[in-house]
Amino acid sequence: MSQTITITLPNEIYQPLADAASQEGRTIEELAAARLARTVITRSAPRADEAGRKRVSDFIGAWDSGDPNSADNERIDADLAREYGATHDEE
Repeated sequence: MSQTITITLPNEIYQPLADAASQEGRTIEELAAARLARTVITRSAPRADEAGRKRVSDFIGAWDSGDPNSADNERIDADLAREYGATHDEE
């Protein structure tokens, strides 16, 4: 479903938009709608991220490894390097 709106643009906005539409081989209406849609989608995206963070945040601290240093980045890097270097062949 789509809706039709009419807007009045000052010339300093209209002319660059018209020039860009011409260069892209599109109508000014198509280009304006695409740019508006991209702006609306971009601005609403952080809300989705916030909802995702909220769902995940319930699990933060839900597991205790018993190792107070388990989140140490240098140790994690060393563990990863060791595992990436291992052949994992049966010995």
